[in-house]
Amino acid sequence: MTMTTTMTMTTKPNSYFAYKRDISPLVYWVLQTSNALIWSLPSSYPDAPQVPLDNPEISLSSLVSLSKLIGKHVDPGDVPTPVLGLFQSVIDAIATSHATFQRIATKKPHPDVENGSAFLKSFVEDLRECLNALGGWNWALHNYTLSDRLSSCLPLTKEKLDCMVIKEFGALDLPEAPEADQDSEQETPQQVGPRVGHQRKQAKPGKGKKGRRKKDRETSKSKVEDTKKGSLDDVFGKEPLDSFDLTLDQDGTTIGCIMAVYDLFKECFDLRAYLQDVWYEVAYEGLNSAVAGALSNTARIMIQRSTDTMLADFPDKDSYQSVINTMSSVFGFNAEPEGTGANSRDEHLADVKEMFLVHAYHDLLDFVTDYQKNRNGKPTKRMMKEINNWNPDFDLQRATMEERLKWRRSYTINWLYDLLRVFSHRLEEMDAAIKKKVPDVIKRRQAQTQKLLGITEFAALIYRLATEKPGIDIREQVLPLHVFQLQCIVDSLAVTKGWTYDLLKGHVLIGPPPADRFRPMRDVDTFLHGIGDPGHLLKGHVLIEPPPADIFRPMRGVDTFDPRPGFFYGFSRLKATLTFEAVVNKRKTDNDVHIQELLEAAHGIGTQFLGKSPDLGDESRFCTTNSNGLWHYSPFLCGVGLVEALDLEFLLILYVWGHHREPVVLMHLYNMLLREGYLDKPIDLFESLQRLFQSGFFQNGKIPVADYGVALPEFLIPLEKKVLNNKGKIRFPSGFGVPCCVTIPYESFLVLLREAKWNVDKISDAEVPLSSLLAKLRIAQTEQIFDPDTGKRRLKETVLVKRAKAAFISEGLAEGLAEEKLLAIAEALEELNSVEKQQAEFSADKVVYTTPQGFSNSEWLDFMKVDIMADVDGDHPLCGLNLAWLTCYMIEIFGKIERELFELRNETLRGLCNDNGQYDSSKWRYKGADGRSLLIVEAMTKKDEQVLEVAARHLTNPLKSLSDFIHWDKLRIGAGGSSPPTGDEATADACVSTVEKKDVHMDQCVVIKGVAMDDGTVWVRN
Repeated sequence: MTMTTTMTMTTKPNSYFAYKRDISPLVYWVLQTSNALIWSLPSSYPDAPQVPLDNPEISLSSLVSLSKLIGKHVDPGDVPTPVLGLFQSVIDAIATSHATFQRIATKKPHPDVENGSAFLKSFVEDLRECLNALGGWNWALHNYTLSDRLSSCLPLTKEKLDCMVIKEFGALDLPEAPEADQDSEQETPQQVGPRVGHQRKQAKPGKGKKGRRKKDRETSKSKVEDTKKGSLDDVFGKEPLDSFDLTLDQDGTTIGCIMAVYDLFKECFDLRAYLQDVWYEVAYEGLNSAVAGALSNTARIMIQRSTDTMLADFPDKDSYQSVINTMSSVFGFNAEPEGTGANSRDEHLADVKEMFLVHAYHDLLDFVTDYQKNRNGKPTKRMMKEINNWNPDFDLQRATMEERLKWRRSYTINWLYDLLRVFSHRLEEMDAAIKKKVPDVIKRRQAQTQKLLGITEFAALIYRLATEKPGIDIREQVLPLHVFQLQCIVDSLAVTKGWTYDLLKGHVLIGPPPADRFRPMRDVDTFLHGIGDPGHLLKGHVLIEPPPADIFRPMRGVDTFDPRPGFFYGFSRLKATLTFEAVVNKRKTDNDVHIQELLEAAHGIGTQFLGKSPDLGDESRFCTTNSNGLWHYSPFLCGVGLVEALDLEFLLILYVWGHHREPVVLMHLYNMLLREGYLDKPIDLFESLQRLFQSGFFQNGKIPVADYGVALPEFLIPLEKKVLNNKGKIRFPSGFGVPCCVTIPYESFLVLLREAKWNVDKISDAEVPLSSLLAKLRIAQTEQIFDPDTGKRRLKETVLVKRAKAAFISEGLAEGLAEEKLLAIAEALEELNSVEKQQAEFSADKVVYTTPQGFSNSEWLDFMKVDIMADVDGDHPLCGLNLAWLTCYMIEIFGKIERELFELRNETLRGLCNDNGQYDSSKWRYKGADGRSLLIVEAMTKKDEQVLEVAARHLTNPLKSLSDFIHWDKLRIGAGGSSPPTGDEATADACVSTVEKKDVHMDQCVVIKGVAMDDGTVWVRN
């Protein structure tokens, strides 16, 4: 016999979700019970409605009156406890929203905010009046929780609710009814209803016989009418349960709609505040802007999902204008523009508009309206006067509120003009490519898809709005998501200039970061040009063709090269190296031409589409300060663009590895050399790569400990079949219109997240990196199976659990210990959730009785931030590696090994090559194999000492560490808050112990050689 329990670590339900879930069954029960009660009442009963209640939507005042009517005739003990639980749950949901506005109103008093707070407070009070009328006051005598009240009957259906509807009531006597004549009359069911439950006290008799006879006649008349009632009809039989809701008394707007709109804005408040904090870290604490870009993309998807949830119930609330109208009707503020140029001088009203993103919305509308007047990409003269001479160094700390808003508005409109200037040029290029029928497929498809890395969809929207036909109301096309994204774009600059907005504190102003520590292009420039651009094959942004093979050897001078190259140099060098391999070494593959085209196209994307706007002949709106202002003044664009570039680099190089397999072969060779004693000690670079690409280099991620000559072909043969049959993962790298079939497995969290279109829920259990915090969270929510016979628990064998268990076992843990370790992960997360719940329950601003399980979206972003940081410049920097440069290095190692073996006249090599030292497939048993792969396989199988000793010598001369191939000048070990020991070398052991202490990653850390700094980073330059 086994029992199962499930831990849920899901997204915390918002107020609307809780309201929607509980209000529908609540209103249904009240209406059905009221109809049953009204049917049982005598027709002459003074409080009885004259018509049946047949509308599933009722006003709040009607809910109060019906609840009181039910409470008047029903014993409190007869009201089903789940109904009381529903009332309390709805009260909690509204009270949570009320608490938010109450805190805002306390910190930043304004009539509009107070109006919203008063509305919610009144709503809560009315619901509590309903609850008390039904006996809810009795709850205080018990320690029941909402889960106690509701869990036994969830999910609530109409069938379950029908069983709870009260259809039998106590004595329903008329006020001042005559004394019952026990001898002459008998009560009928139509007169008083069945005597079940609470018996109400009879009214006092009349004062005289005349009055008594008159009332007797009225009672007799009502008896006749009641006899004609017939059976009680189910007027709501065809109404779906979710159609029941409350409406406002004045205009009929459903409160569910108000709650949905409020929750959408609250989501915008929370995520905007979170992203402002992230951009602060970028500017003041050195966080990589790619991390901020990835989190911004994910937040955008979260807002989209919240909007979709709202639209499912309220399809007419699709535009920002419709949702802001709903909120302004509740708050009482005017959401319309105050006039030309700027905003109202009423700072309190400006704060309310800031809270609801109204300023960003008006700036967008004004830009579109102005653009449509000239339709030539230039502002009107009137707009010119307002936005000209924007000063990026404007002193925000000394400015007034009105001056700051004008400065930001001017930036917004100027930046949007520059955005359309560049985007329009991209569209013209695309049209020209289509008309000219460019023969090069890749170039043509690139021209059709390359527009603006990271922001193409937003640019397309702005273009569509700005070029809309005259007379069309564009406000209906502007969605809440669009306004939120524009606000995030503007915030990224404002925050990095020292200006943030806080719901409670208002506008917070500090000095901007030092120019030598931050500029928006900081990380983009480092990625493109490296640290100390070598410039061997680079002149500006122009790709130079490789020199003749007879005077060029790939990687010449690599041993003495000190600065680390960037994206441009890495891709240029790789293109030259592969050309050398094909021309001189005669090592051609079927995809050489395609690979060369892809590498050149990737270089072109970095040249034209990342960090630089094209020279279009006309001037940028920022030309007086920086002609590249679109990028130079947009940290947001730099962040999301860099994310796309990292994704592009990673996927293209893995595509190359599927055809040029030196990295795979070299890792198998290193593994054998280390285990068989040919190496004195581990090599940092290869140990790190072994951790980073374990599933990409070894079959099922298992590192072989014997039979090395068998393990390598067992991995290479299926890889070759995938390549031949195009059976890998089809991906469209950023900016490419041509798919790449990636055959090398990978566990880059950032790449997987982009592949899932920034929706973390779409990353499958089969692919989620085992080293990620996301994997831990999913393990924590895995169903646990308890066996009372053994007294032990175990996790259900999901795909992720099987993968994690296999990884632990491959590292030497027994199966039982692996199970215990996974359970410990689940328990740690369960404890975290419990602590957060207790903190919420006992906080100073406590307004609810319980806190829903799960995490908010901003908390989920914080979890994802750990994994994104680890991937970009942290513990597992898969996307932080200059993979093109690394590939060149690995190919060069093989070149050195082959040259020495050729000079030594090694028999294994001679059996595979011609007299010139070039591989000759006519001598091979496996005609479709690669010469280098065969050389290493035969050396492993035969244990050719000469080959293995030569290989070991070249792997260690010179010694390289992963830090030599990182894009950035430093890594953040233990990303997410942990710090390595100050002053010590950040070795693998130190890294693992640090991570375990903070419970960030699952016992996996790459070997990074460098010096730990006080701020939790590690300098990786030697």
